[in-house]
Amino acid sequence: MKKYFSLLWISVLFAMLVFSACSNNEQLTSPGEEIGEEAVSLEKEFGGYESNDETTAFGDSEIADEFGEDEVVADAFATDTGITDALNPGTAAVDGVKACFVRITWGLLEGDSTATDGINWNGSAQVSRGTLVVLRKIRFEDNDSIILPRTDRQLVEFISDTKSHFDGLLLAIIDNDSTDEEGTFTFTAGDYSKTLTFSELDSLELIEPVGALGHEVSIISRCKAVVPFGGGFMAGRWVKTREHGGIFKGRFMSGDGAHAGHLRGIWGITDNGDPVFKGKMIDMNGNFRALIAGQWGYDRDSEVGSFRGRIVDRSRDTIGSVKGHFKTGRAGSDRGYFQGRFQLGKVENSDGTTDSSSNSDSGN
Repeated sequence: MKKYFSLLWISVLFAMLVFSACSNNEQLTSPGEEIGEEAVSLEKEFGGYESNDETTAFGDSEIADEFGEDEVVADAFATDTGITDALNPGTAAVDGVKACFVRITWGLLEGDSTATDGINWNGSAQVSRGTLVVLRKIRFEDNDSIILPRTDRQLVEFISDTKSHFDGLLLAIIDNDSTDEEGTFTFTAGDYSKTLTFSELDSLELIEPVGALGHEVSIISRCKAVVPFGGGFMAGRWVKTREHGGIFKGRFMSGDGAHAGHLRGIWGITDNGDPVFKGKMIDMNGNFRALIAGQWGYDRDSEVGSFRGRIVDRSRDTIGSVKGHFKTGRAGSDRGYFQGRFQLGKVENSDGTTDSSSNSDSGN
């Protein structure tokens, strides 16, 4: 969630990128967020987080309870000949077959326990070529389902209703057709519909509003071709505790969705006016895996934004990068959402291209 790096190593190293720092020389803390005898602060290198091991899930019952494993889907197409190896995000493409991993969530991403209006998101995901595989379902409840058995390798249909939170899917596209025509991926959920080319799915971070009640659709994707996808996904809560700063907490997972560890950190604006995030990643047993640091910015209003940064090891050497987006609730509401991806061994540029890892500063 394999052969290129061990599951835990990959997942832990790439999930901490999701967070920023706080402002005005003011320490930004929350219960249980002490680092030794000092509190976290945006003015400290990596927020004051260190490379020590932690208790499981940082000893935070909320992290342990809320950010658990997404449910595996028994999709018969995933066991077809030639599909199994192509699905492995830790290996290079088999016989040149390209694979894309797409994580989609829809609904009230930041959460709202006061919401009273249920929304029907019944829909589908479809590709014009290749094979579409369902890897995981995200936050599906008893009344939500994927229509099984599937009879079409290019079509997935689902039933979904949300009220106070969101649902989601982790999909894989195996581009194993021999035609030269550019493939397309179409996602439809309720009143929302989006078509993207396979090329657009590589290094995509997309968050779009749906309707007037605050609903959004979030899509994060990454493809592998002749080199392995040495990375994975991350998701959790990006929370405002003040006007332009707060905390983040969540989990990271391998490319095929296996839960690999937890992360937490702070985001905000430094005394110098820099919008930064800083945090720490640990594996499922609390062992240190990485520190993260980078920059963030608003893309829409003062609620929806994006982040990007670097991942460093115990020696403070840069070993990878993270990118993603977030949506916050109002300050003090404890609401918020983020979703992103990480890349190990390469630093991802703003256009999705990659460079070899370096020690250049980014939000440090």
